[in-house]
Amino acid sequence: MKGLLHYIWENGLLPETRLHTTAGEELRIISPGTPNAAEPKLFNDARIEIDGRHLCGSVMLHDGTQDGHLGLFDSNNGCQVMLHVSLEKIYPTPANNTPLLHVDCSGELIQEFQEAQKKERQLPCGSTIAQLPATEFHDILSHLLEERFKEKRRIIERIFQQCDQRWDDTLLKVAIRSFGFGIQSDVFEKWASMLSTNALGKHSDNLTQIEAIFFGQAGLLEDASIPYYYRNEATQSAYYNELKREYDFLRNKFNLATLNHSTWGNGSTSPHLRIARLAKLYYLKRITISSIIAAHTLTDLYKLFNHSLDGYWQNHTCFGGTETCGNGCMRQKQVDILIINSVIPMLYIYGKHRKDERQCEKAGEWLHQIDCEENSIIKKWREQGVKTECAADSQAMLHLHRNYCKTNDCINCRFAYHYIKNRLK
Repeated sequence: MKGLLHYIWENGLLPETRLHTTAGEELRIISPGTPNAAEPKLFNDARIEIDGRHLCGSVMLHDGTQDGHLGLFDSNNGCQVMLHVSLEKIYPTPANNTPLLHVDCSGELIQEFQEAQKKERQLPCGSTIAQLPATEFHDILSHLLEERFKEKRRIIERIFQQCDQRWDDTLLKVAIRSFGFGIQSDVFEKWASMLSTNALGKHSDNLTQIEAIFFGQAGLLEDASIPYYYRNEATQSAYYNELKREYDFLRNKFNLATLNHSTWGNGSTSPHLRIARLAKLYYLKRITISSIIAAHTLTDLYKLFNHSLDGYWQNHTCFGGTETCGNGCMRQKQVDILIINSVIPMLYIYGKHRKDERQCEKAGEWLHQIDCEENSIIKKWREQGVKTECAADSQAMLHLHRNYCKTNDCINCRFAYHYIKNRLK
Protein backbone atom coordinates (compact mmCIF):
# COMPACT_ATOMS: atom_id res chain seq x y z
CA MET A 1 0.00 0.00 0.00
CA LYS A 2 1.38 3.39 -0.94
CA GLY A 3 1.89 5.71 1.99
CA LEU A 4 1.31 9.40 2.53
CA LEU A 5 4.89 10.38 1.71
CA HIS A 6 4.66 8.47 -1.59
CA TYR A 7 1.54 10.45 -2.47
CA ILE A 8 3.11 13.78 -1.49
CA TRP A 9 6.27 13.14 -3.50
CA GLU A 10 4.61 11.67 -6.60
CA ASN A 11 2.07 14.50 -6.85
CA GLY A 12 4.52 17.33 -6.24
CA LEU A 13 2.80 18.59 -3.09
CA LEU A 14 5.97 19.87 -1.44
CA PRO A 15 6.48 23.65 -1.70
CA GLU A 16 8.69 24.75 -4.58
CA THR A 17 10.72 27.01 -2.31
CA ARG A 18 11.90 26.96 1.30
CA LEU A 19 13.05 23.33 1.13
CA HIS A 20 16.29 22.46 2.94
CA THR A 21 18.06 19.20 3.71
CA THR A 22 18.82 18.31 7.32
CA ALA A 23 22.35 19.65 6.66
CA GLY A 24 20.90 23.07 5.80
CA GLU A 25 21.41 22.84 2.03
CA GLU A 26 18.84 24.56 -0.18
CA LEU A 27 16.84 22.00 -2.18
CA ARG A 28 14.72 22.39 -5.30
CA ILE A 29 12.77 19.50 -6.84
CA ILE A 30 12.83 19.67 -10.64
CA SER A 31 11.20 16.29 -11.32
CA PRO A 32 10.07 13.63 -8.80
CA GLY A 33 11.03 10.82 -11.18
CA THR A 34 9.12 7.60 -11.84
CA PRO A 35 8.13 4.89 -9.31
CA ASN A 36 10.27 1.77 -9.24
CA ALA A 37 8.05 -1.30 -9.72
CA ALA A 38 10.43 -3.61 -7.84
CA GLU A 39 10.99 -1.22 -4.92
CA PRO A 40 7.92 0.93 -4.17
CA LYS A 41 9.92 3.27 -1.95
CA LEU A 42 12.27 4.16 -4.79
CA PHE A 43 11.76 6.79 -7.50
CA ASN A 44 14.16 6.60 -10.46
CA ASP A 45 15.28 9.29 -12.90
CA ALA A 46 14.45 12.08 -10.48
CA ARG A 47 16.07 15.49 -10.97
CA ILE A 48 16.85 17.85 -8.11
CA GLU A 49 19.05 20.84 -7.37
CA ILE A 50 21.01 21.12 -4.10
CA ASP A 51 22.78 24.41 -3.44
CA GLY A 52 22.84 25.06 -7.18
CA ARG A 53 24.16 21.59 -8.11
CA HIS A 54 21.96 19.67 -10.57
CA LEU A 55 21.66 15.97 -9.74
CA CYS A 56 19.90 13.09 -11.49
CA GLY A 57 19.31 9.69 -9.96
CA SER A 58 17.10 7.85 -7.49
CA VAL A 59 15.18 9.13 -4.48
CA MET A 60 14.27 6.81 -1.61
CA LEU A 61 11.20 7.51 0.50
CA HIS A 62 10.78 6.53 4.16
CA ASP A 63 7.24 6.70 5.48
CA GLY A 64 8.09 6.31 9.16
CA THR A 65 9.67 4.31 11.90
CA GLN A 66 8.68 1.01 10.30
CA ASP A 67 11.72 1.49 8.05
CA GLY A 68 14.03 1.10 11.01
CA HIS A 69 16.75 3.67 11.65
CA LEU A 70 19.66 3.77 9.26
CA GLY A 71 19.45 0.24 7.85
CA LEU A 72 17.39 1.11 4.81
CA PHE A 73 19.34 4.29 4.30
CA ASP A 74 22.50 2.25 3.75
CA SER A 75 20.86 0.00 1.15
CA ASN A 76 20.25 1.43 -2.30
CA ASN A 77 19.55 -1.83 -4.16
CA GLY A 78 22.26 -1.09 -6.68
CA CYS A 79 20.79 2.31 -7.56
CA GLN A 80 22.46 5.65 -7.09
CA VAL A 81 20.36 7.16 -4.28
CA MET A 82 21.02 10.88 -4.37
CA LEU A 83 18.38 11.87 -1.80
CA HIS A 84 16.49 10.29 1.08
CA VAL A 85 13.13 11.73 2.05
CA SER A 86 11.60 10.96 5.42
CA LEU A 87 8.54 11.84 7.44
CA GLU A 88 10.72 11.75 10.57
CA LYS A 89 13.97 13.51 11.39
CA ILE A 90 16.59 10.81 11.45
CA TYR A 91 20.15 11.52 12.49
CA PRO A 92 22.98 11.13 11.75
CA THR A 93 23.08 11.79 8.01
CA PRO A 94 22.67 8.58 5.95
CA ALA A 95 25.67 6.62 4.70
CA ASN A 96 28.02 8.31 2.22
CA ASN A 97 26.64 11.67 3.35
CA THR A 98 23.61 11.25 1.06
CA PRO A 99 21.35 14.29 1.63
CA LEU A 100 18.21 13.80 3.73
CA LEU A 101 15.02 15.82 3.41
CA HIS A 102 12.66 15.80 6.35
CA VAL A 103 9.02 16.43 5.42
CA ASP A 104 7.40 18.14 8.38
CA CYS A 105 4.00 16.46 8.43
CA SER A 106 1.65 16.33 11.41
CA GLY A 107 1.06 12.95 13.03
CA GLU A 108 -2.65 13.61 12.76
CA LEU A 109 -2.51 13.80 8.96
CA ILE A 110 -0.40 10.63 8.78
CA GLN A 111 -2.93 8.77 10.93
CA GLU A 112 -5.88 10.09 8.90
CA PHE A 113 -4.29 8.95 5.65
CA GLN A 114 -3.49 5.49 7.03
CA GLU A 115 -6.98 4.99 8.45
CA ALA A 116 -8.64 6.20 5.25
CA GLN A 117 -6.88 3.42 3.33
CA LYS A 118 -7.76 0.72 5.85
CA LYS A 119 -11.51 1.16 5.98
CA GLU A 120 -14.35 3.27 4.68
CA ARG A 121 -14.38 6.40 6.83
CA GLN A 122 -16.98 9.09 7.23
CA LEU A 123 -15.64 11.22 4.37
CA PRO A 124 -12.76 12.92 6.27
CA CYS A 125 -12.01 15.20 3.30
CA GLY A 126 -15.61 16.42 2.93
CA SER A 127 -15.03 19.77 4.62
CA THR A 128 -11.97 20.45 2.44
CA ILE A 129 -13.94 19.63 -0.72
CA ALA A 130 -16.74 21.94 0.40
CA GLN A 131 -14.26 24.82 0.69
CA LEU A 132 -12.77 24.42 -2.78
CA PRO A 133 -13.43 27.26 -5.24
CA ALA A 134 -16.46 26.43 -7.40
CA THR A 135 -14.39 26.37 -10.61
CA GLU A 136 -11.88 23.91 -9.18
CA PHE A 137 -14.62 21.75 -7.62
CA HIS A 138 -16.58 21.43 -10.87
CA ASP A 139 -13.40 20.79 -12.85
CA ILE A 140 -12.76 17.71 -10.70
CA LEU A 141 -16.40 16.67 -11.00
CA SER A 142 -16.07 16.88 -14.80
CA HIS A 143 -13.11 14.47 -14.68
CA LEU A 144 -15.05 12.10 -12.40
CA LEU A 145 -18.08 12.22 -14.70
CA GLU A 146 -15.88 11.43 -17.68
CA GLU A 147 -14.52 8.41 -15.78
CA ARG A 148 -18.07 7.30 -15.06
CA PHE A 149 -19.01 7.51 -18.74
CA LYS A 150 -15.92 5.45 -19.62
CA GLU A 151 -16.95 2.85 -17.06
CA LYS A 152 -20.49 2.75 -18.48
CA ARG A 153 -19.07 2.52 -21.99
CA ARG A 154 -17.16 -0.67 -21.17
CA ILE A 155 -20.32 -2.26 -19.82
CA ILE A 156 -22.55 -1.14 -22.69
CA GLU A 157 -20.00 -2.10 -25.36
CA ARG A 158 -19.99 -5.62 -23.92
CA ILE A 159 -23.81 -5.80 -24.13
CA PHE A 160 -23.65 -4.29 -27.63
CA GLN A 161 -21.43 -7.16 -28.79
CA GLN A 162 -23.70 -9.73 -27.11
CA CYS A 163 -26.63 -8.17 -29.02
CA ASP A 164 -24.79 -8.60 -32.34
CA GLN A 165 -24.22 -4.83 -32.51
CA ARG A 166 -27.91 -3.95 -32.53
CA TRP A 167 -28.46 -0.63 -30.77
CA ASP A 168 -32.16 -1.04 -29.98
CA ASP A 169 -31.63 -4.44 -28.38
CA THR A 170 -28.71 -3.03 -26.40
CA LEU A 171 -30.81 -0.09 -25.18
CA LEU A 172 -33.61 -2.42 -24.12
CA LYS A 173 -31.29 -4.56 -22.00
CA VAL A 174 -29.58 -1.54 -20.44
CA ALA A 175 -32.98 0.00 -19.66
CA ILE A 176 -34.22 -3.23 -18.09
CA ARG A 177 -31.44 -3.14 -15.50
CA SER A 178 -32.41 0.43 -14.62
CA PHE A 179 -35.95 -0.74 -13.91
CA GLY A 180 -34.52 -2.62 -10.93
CA PHE A 181 -33.96 0.79 -9.29
CA GLY A 182 -30.89 -0.45 -7.45
CA ILE A 183 -32.69 -2.90 -5.16
CA GLN A 184 -33.42 -5.47 -7.89
CA SER A 185 -31.04 -4.29 -10.61
CA ASP A 186 -29.00 -7.51 -10.62
CA VAL A 187 -31.98 -9.80 -11.07
CA PHE A 188 -33.48 -7.53 -13.74
CA GLU A 189 -30.13 -7.70 -15.54
CA LYS A 190 -30.09 -11.49 -15.26
CA TRP A 191 -33.58 -11.63 -16.75
CA ALA A 192 -32.50 -9.22 -19.54
CA SER A 193 -29.57 -11.49 -20.45
CA MET A 194 -32.02 -14.34 -21.11
CA LEU A 195 -34.64 -12.27 -22.92
CA SER A 196 -35.02 -13.23 -26.58
CA THR A 197 -34.99 -10.07 -28.69
CA ASN A 198 -35.46 -12.29 -31.74
CA ALA A 199 -38.82 -13.54 -30.46
CA LEU A 200 -39.81 -10.03 -29.36
CA GLY A 201 -38.94 -8.57 -32.73
CA LYS A 202 -41.20 -11.02 -34.54
CA HIS A 203 -44.15 -10.23 -32.27
CA SER A 204 -43.55 -6.55 -31.58
CA ASP A 205 -47.00 -5.53 -32.84
CA ASN A 206 -48.86 -7.66 -30.29
CA LEU A 207 -48.81 -6.42 -26.68
CA THR A 208 -50.18 -9.65 -25.23
CA GLN A 209 -47.43 -11.71 -26.86
CA ILE A 210 -44.79 -9.21 -25.71
CA GLU A 211 -46.12 -9.48 -22.15
CA ALA A 212 -46.17 -13.27 -22.46
CA ILE A 213 -42.48 -13.32 -23.43
CA PHE A 214 -41.53 -10.79 -20.75
CA PHE A 215 -43.38 -12.46 -17.86
CA GLY A 216 -42.72 -15.96 -19.14
CA GLN A 217 -38.96 -15.64 -19.46
CA ALA A 218 -38.92 -13.91 -16.06
CA GLY A 219 -40.39 -17.12 -14.62
CA LEU A 220 -43.48 -15.26 -13.39
CA LEU A 221 -46.01 -17.36 -15.31
CA GLU A 222 -45.24 -20.35 -13.10
CA ASP A 223 -48.06 -20.92 -10.61
CA ALA A 224 -45.46 -21.50 -7.89
CA SER A 225 -44.20 -17.93 -8.35
CA ILE A 226 -47.51 -16.53 -7.07
CA PRO A 227 -47.95 -16.13 -3.29
CA TYR A 228 -50.39 -18.75 -2.02
CA TYR A 229 -52.87 -16.09 -0.87
CA TYR A 230 -53.14 -14.73 -4.46
CA ARG A 231 -52.72 -18.01 -6.33
CA ASN A 232 -56.35 -19.08 -6.55
CA GLU A 233 -57.50 -15.71 -7.89
CA ALA A 234 -54.59 -15.52 -10.36
CA THR A 235 -55.04 -18.99 -11.82
CA GLN A 236 -58.72 -18.28 -12.43
CA SER A 237 -57.92 -15.02 -14.24
CA ALA A 238 -58.57 -15.04 -17.99
CA TYR A 239 -55.61 -12.66 -18.53
CA TYR A 240 -53.13 -14.83 -16.62
CA ASN A 241 -54.21 -17.98 -18.41
CA GLU A 242 -54.04 -16.26 -21.80
CA LEU A 243 -50.44 -15.22 -21.10
CA LYS A 244 -49.58 -18.77 -20.05
CA ARG A 245 -51.04 -20.22 -23.26
CA GLU A 246 -49.19 -17.66 -25.40
CA TYR A 247 -45.92 -18.31 -23.60
CA ASP A 248 -46.20 -22.09 -23.90
CA PHE A 249 -46.60 -21.63 -27.66
CA LEU A 250 -43.79 -19.06 -28.00
CA ARG A 251 -41.45 -21.01 -25.73
CA ASN A 252 -41.71 -24.05 -27.97
CA LYS A 253 -41.50 -21.95 -31.14
CA PHE A 254 -38.34 -20.06 -30.13
CA ASN A 255 -36.88 -22.47 -27.56
CA LEU A 256 -37.05 -19.77 -24.88
CA ALA A 257 -35.16 -20.02 -21.61
CA THR A 258 -37.05 -19.34 -18.39
CA LEU A 259 -35.57 -17.72 -15.29
CA ASN A 260 -36.19 -19.57 -12.05
CA HIS A 261 -38.91 -17.58 -10.30
CA SER A 262 -37.12 -17.93 -6.95
CA THR A 263 -34.43 -15.58 -8.32
CA TRP A 264 -36.81 -12.70 -7.63
CA GLY A 265 -36.86 -13.59 -3.95
CA ASN A 266 -39.76 -13.43 -1.56
CA GLY A 267 -39.48 -9.75 -0.68
CA SER A 268 -42.28 -7.22 -0.69
CA THR A 269 -40.98 -5.54 -3.87
CA SER A 270 -42.93 -7.01 -6.75
CA PRO A 271 -41.44 -6.64 -10.27
CA HIS A 272 -44.74 -7.19 -12.09
CA LEU A 273 -45.78 -3.57 -12.66
CA ARG A 274 -42.30 -2.64 -13.89
CA ILE A 275 -42.26 -5.59 -16.29
CA ALA A 276 -45.72 -4.63 -17.56
CA ARG A 277 -44.49 -1.07 -18.06
CA LEU A 278 -41.43 -2.28 -19.97
CA ALA A 279 -43.68 -4.38 -22.21
CA LYS A 280 -45.86 -1.35 -22.94
CA LEU A 281 -42.82 0.85 -23.68
CA TYR A 282 -41.47 -1.80 -26.03
CA TYR A 283 -44.85 -2.13 -27.75
CA LEU A 284 -45.10 1.66 -28.18
CA LYS A 285 -41.53 1.66 -29.59
CA ARG A 286 -40.40 4.16 -26.96
CA ILE A 287 -37.20 2.27 -26.07
CA THR A 288 -35.33 2.79 -29.34
CA ILE A 289 -32.29 4.80 -30.30
CA SER A 290 -34.27 6.65 -32.97
CA SER A 291 -36.89 7.79 -30.44
CA ILE A 292 -34.17 9.12 -28.12
CA ILE A 293 -32.37 10.92 -30.94
CA ALA A 294 -35.69 12.44 -32.03
CA ALA A 295 -36.13 13.97 -28.56
CA HIS A 296 -34.70 17.49 -28.85
CA THR A 297 -35.40 18.57 -25.27
CA LEU A 298 -35.63 16.93 -21.89
CA THR A 299 -39.39 17.53 -22.00
CA ASP A 300 -39.55 15.51 -25.23
CA LEU A 301 -37.65 12.73 -23.48
CA TYR A 302 -39.99 12.71 -20.51
CA LYS A 303 -42.94 12.25 -22.88
CA LEU A 304 -41.49 8.92 -24.02
CA PHE A 305 -41.98 7.52 -20.52
CA ASN A 306 -45.24 9.34 -19.82
CA HIS A 307 -47.77 6.59 -20.46
CA SER A 308 -50.27 4.84 -18.24
CA LEU A 309 -50.86 1.16 -17.80
CA ASP A 310 -54.18 -0.23 -18.93
CA GLY A 311 -56.20 -3.41 -18.78
CA TYR A 312 -55.28 -5.87 -16.03
CA TRP A 313 -52.49 -3.69 -14.64
CA GLN A 314 -54.75 -0.75 -13.86
CA ASN A 315 -55.84 -2.45 -10.64
CA HIS A 316 -53.26 -5.19 -10.01
CA THR A 317 -49.72 -5.01 -8.63
CA CYS A 318 -49.01 -8.67 -9.31
CA PHE A 319 -50.94 -11.68 -10.59
CA GLY A 320 -53.95 -12.03 -8.33
CA GLY A 321 -53.01 -9.09 -6.14
CA THR A 322 -55.57 -6.34 -6.52
CA GLU A 323 -54.71 -2.80 -5.57
CA THR A 324 -55.52 0.65 -6.92
CA CYS A 325 -52.50 1.87 -8.89
CA GLY A 326 -53.56 5.47 -9.52
CA ASN A 327 -53.19 6.48 -13.15
CA GLY A 328 -50.45 3.92 -13.66
CA CYS A 329 -47.80 6.53 -14.57
CA MET A 330 -44.30 6.47 -13.15
CA ARG A 331 -43.24 9.09 -10.64
CA GLN A 332 -40.93 11.85 -11.83
CA LYS A 333 -38.02 10.59 -9.69
CA GLN A 334 -38.36 7.12 -11.20
CA VAL A 335 -38.26 8.51 -14.72
CA ASP A 336 -35.18 10.57 -13.81
CA ILE A 337 -33.40 7.43 -12.57
CA LEU A 338 -34.18 5.59 -15.81
CA ILE A 339 -32.94 8.49 -17.93
CA ILE A 340 -29.79 8.98 -15.85
CA ASN A 341 -28.80 5.30 -15.75
CA SER A 342 -29.81 4.09 -19.20
CA VAL A 343 -30.93 6.71 -21.73
CA ILE A 344 -28.17 9.28 -21.22
CA PRO A 345 -25.26 6.77 -21.14
CA MET A 346 -26.64 5.04 -24.23
CA LEU A 347 -27.01 8.31 -26.15
CA TYR A 348 -23.52 9.45 -25.14
CA ILE A 349 -21.92 6.13 -26.11
CA TYR A 350 -23.92 5.96 -29.35
CA GLY A 351 -22.62 9.45 -30.20
CA LYS A 352 -19.04 8.39 -29.48
CA HIS A 353 -19.44 5.21 -31.50
CA ARG A 354 -20.89 7.10 -34.48
CA LYS A 355 -18.57 10.11 -34.01
CA ASP A 356 -21.65 12.29 -33.59
CA GLU A 357 -20.66 14.86 -30.96
CA ARG A 358 -24.13 16.44 -31.09
CA GLN A 359 -25.57 13.41 -29.32
CA CYS A 360 -22.79 13.44 -26.70
CA GLU A 361 -23.41 17.13 -26.03
CA LYS A 362 -27.16 16.54 -25.77
CA ALA A 363 -26.59 13.75 -23.25
CA GLY A 364 -24.40 16.04 -21.17
CA GLU A 365 -26.91 18.89 -21.31
CA TRP A 366 -29.75 16.64 -20.17
CA LEU A 367 -27.67 15.36 -17.26
CA HIS A 368 -27.09 18.95 -16.13
CA GLN A 369 -30.80 19.76 -16.45
CA ILE A 370 -32.07 16.86 -14.31
CA ASP A 371 -32.32 17.43 -10.57
CA CYS A 372 -29.69 15.99 -8.27
CA GLU A 373 -30.32 12.41 -7.19
CA GLU A 374 -31.43 11.70 -3.64
CA ASN A 375 -29.80 8.76 -1.88
CA SER A 376 -27.80 7.94 1.25
CA ILE A 377 -24.43 8.63 -0.40
CA ILE A 378 -25.37 12.10 -1.65
CA LYS A 379 -26.89 12.82 1.76
CA LYS A 380 -23.55 12.01 3.44
CA TRP A 381 -21.72 14.43 1.16
CA ARG A 382 -24.34 17.10 1.75
CA GLU A 383 -23.91 16.74 5.53
CA GLN A 384 -20.23 17.54 4.97
CA GLY A 385 -21.18 20.74 3.16
CA VAL A 386 -20.58 19.40 -0.37
CA LYS A 387 -23.30 20.81 -2.63
CA THR A 388 -24.56 18.89 -5.64
CA GLU A 389 -26.80 20.93 -7.89
CA CYS A 390 -27.79 18.52 -10.67
CA ALA A 391 -27.63 14.90 -11.78
CA ALA A 392 -24.22 15.48 -13.40
CA ASP A 393 -22.84 16.47 -9.99
CA SER A 394 -24.48 13.58 -8.12
CA GLN A 395 -23.29 11.06 -10.72
CA ALA A 396 -19.73 12.34 -10.31
CA MET A 397 -19.93 12.14 -6.51
CA LEU A 398 -21.41 8.62 -6.68
CA HIS A 399 -18.49 7.60 -8.88
CA LEU A 400 -16.08 9.16 -6.38
CA HIS A 401 -17.65 7.26 -3.49
CA ARG A 402 -17.82 3.86 -5.21
CA ASN A 403 -14.43 3.92 -6.94
CA TYR A 404 -12.28 5.86 -4.48
CA CYS A 405 -13.83 6.27 -1.02
CA LYS A 406 -15.34 2.81 -0.76
CA THR A 407 -12.20 1.13 -2.10
CA ASN A 408 -9.93 3.31 0.07
CA ASP A 409 -8.12 4.49 -3.05
CA CYS A 410 -7.06 7.87 -1.64
CA ILE A 411 -3.76 7.59 -3.49
CA ASN A 412 -5.49 8.11 -6.86
CA CYS A 413 -8.20 10.55 -5.76
CA ARG A 414 -8.12 14.08 -7.16
CA PHE A 415 -9.75 15.48 -4.04
CA ALA A 416 -7.07 13.89 -1.84
CA TYR A 417 -4.55 16.10 -3.63
CA HIS A 418 -6.33 19.24 -2.40
CA TYR A 419 -6.97 17.77 1.04
CA ILE A 420 -3.31 16.96 1.67
CA LYS A 421 -2.01 20.13 0.01
CA ASN A 422 -4.26 22.17 2.27
CA ARG A 423 -2.96 20.36 5.37
CA LEU A 424 0.70 20.85 4.34
CA LYS A 425 0.46 24.63 4.17
